[in-house]
Amino acid sequence: MKDFRYRTFAALFLLFAILFGQQKTYAQVSNPYFLNGSASQDNCNCYTLTRDDFRLSGSVWNIFKINLNNSFDFKFSVFLGSADDLGADGMAFVLQPISTNIGTQGGGLGFEGVSPSIGITIDTWQNTNNNDPAFDHISIQRNGDLNHNSLNNISGPVTALAGNNNIEDGKWHLLRIQWDPVTKVLKTYMNGIERLSVTIDLIGNVFNNDPEVFWGFTASTGGARNLQRFCTALNPAIKSLTNQETCFGRPITFIDSSSSFSKITKWFWDFGDGTTDTVQNPPPHLYAAPGNYMVKLNILGDDGCLSDTLYNPIIVGSDPFAKIAWSPSPACENIPIILTDSSSVIYGTVNQWNWNINNTTYTAKNPVLTNGLPAGNNLVSLSVRTAEGCISAVETTLLPVLPAPVVDFSYADICTGEMVNLQGINLSPQLTIDRWIWTLGDGRTDSSGININPVYADNGTFQVNLLARGSNGCQSKEIVHEIQVSQTNAFAGNDTIVAIGQPFQLNGSGGDIYQWSPPFGLSDPGISNPIVTLDQDAVYYLSVSTAAGCTSADTINIKVFKGPEIYVPTAFTPNGDGLNDVLKALPVGLNFSYFRIYDRWGNLVFSTTDHRIGWNGNQKGKESNPGTFIWVTSGTEPGGKVLTKKGTVQLIR
Repeated sequence: MKDFRYRTFAALFLLFAILFGQQKTYAQVSNPYFLNGSASQDNCNCYTLTRDDFRLSGSVWNIFKINLNNSFDFKFSVFLGSADDLGADGMAFVLQPISTNIGTQGGGLGFEGVSPSIGITIDTWQNTNNNDPAFDHISIQRNGDLNHNSLNNISGPVTALAGNNNIEDGKWHLLRIQWDPVTKVLKTYMNGIERLSVTIDLIGNVFNNDPEVFWGFTASTGGARNLQRFCTALNPAIKSLTNQETCFGRPITFIDSSSSFSKITKWFWDFGDGTTDTVQNPPPHLYAAPGNYMVKLNILGDDGCLSDTLYNPIIVGSDPFAKIAWSPSPACENIPIILTDSSSVIYGTVNQWNWNINNTTYTAKNPVLTNGLPAGNNLVSLSVRTAEGCISAVETTLLPVLPAPVVDFSYADICTGEMVNLQGINLSPQLTIDRWIWTLGDGRTDSSGININPVYADNGTFQVNLLARGSNGCQSKEIVHEIQVSQTNAFAGNDTIVAIGQPFQLNGSGGDIYQWSPPFGLSDPGISNPIVTLDQDAVYYLSVSTAAGCTSADTINIKVFKGPEIYVPTAFTPNGDGLNDVLKALPVGLNFSYFRIYDRWGNLVFSTTDHRIGWNGNQKGKESNPGTFIWVTSGTEPGGKVLTKKGTVQLIR
């Protein structure tokens, strides 16, 4: 855990004066900063505040006070270390009027207890006693008070990096701090994104009307550690060349966009071709030849510090050479064609294409002509442009397209089990066809020739497809026709009985066209469901057919009884010989209601409301003994009269 120690400012000042006052009491003429504790100078403009070690405190102060009646815009690079979960504790940019020899360890960030002061704290450890959030955060705090619930917490906390909870990522980040004494607005940015802004009278409300303050950085570690550094910004940069063409022969403009803590006094340009310059924005530069060049830039601050070298590669483009290819080759009529860019360039990157195909333009790198091209020679041209702005000469070629065969086929609807005659037709006799490919629609294919005679076992609609391949290797468009395979299954109905003179409706099925014979007694022999009225037994024949000529036939036997009546046999023999094994009631000319059978003691042994169901002579799964049984049956005549009959039957075994 961290070392959470809270001291008054007086005690802090005394302690650090004793510990460090004898060690670093000099001010370097070439370096206007005073270093305390673990702080060390790395180079001209960079400082280590804490090494990657425990319980350290370091601070770096500019020995010259600044006047807050004047605005400032400070730019720094800050490094918070590489350890995330176990990294700590953070750093603070501090304004204070007291001394250049102060700082604390642990969670105090080297800033705790310094009063009066303003600190922009970058805190990388969650100290619950200070109500810290779990993420690495940035805040503006007053008088060395790090508690976020305190009135001295002026702004924040928010994530130190926009959209990112971790700043201990092993990377340098640009910290910018602005003060405007007119509007009294203090702002801080991280990597160019505003993180905090507060309106406050620093001179009157913080520093007791004293505008003169020191500025500096403090940092600390405690029970966790991290390497923590800062640099006064000295960052060379060149404005992006993205929107500027760099093709050979065109002057290239280089614009400085460097940032620096102190005033930049000189720029050192190296254009990569042996030429240099030392002004901020050199005149447009003309390269003597296309090529890949490395532009370098260093900047010199008025503090005498020279920046690291910025390397900015650029391409001075050469003219590309357009070249056209396509597939498949040879190309066939009406078949998709892919045009392929085979252009080349020595220096640069081709990123724009201008195709013209039969006076139609395309801009894709490899356009796909889904519908192909017409037979014959097709004019194709291409010019390309590079990202550097170089344009090729127009390449033109003829793309030959071979003709494709045109075919069709004849067919006829058929009946199941019959052969269908499929005959291919060549509609382009100037081409020889060397293969016919049939797809029959039932999972079968056939490539045996121009004419085939398949047989379909099932009825239905079948989609037949035909492709033909010419001797030139080109394939026809697919031709599709539907063949209707028909089947009839004549059914005149179950044999039945009717009442004499009572109309009865026949219900034939199984086809499209119906014909009943003989015609006597029928309302219409040419429909599926004619009405028949009989005074004697009759046999009717039903013939059904389809438009394709598929036929089948069936018969129905009609027995005529006097009625309305219900007929019940006087005896039956349920011995399993298939003759007279079941006792049924036979209704004629009425709506059947029920049929019930009782034994001689009046016990119900069988009952049904369906005249097609009869008694098999069993009771409760066992054979009944031979003897006499009583039956009762009932039905309703067409006029609504109920007919009920009663009788006996002999069961014989």
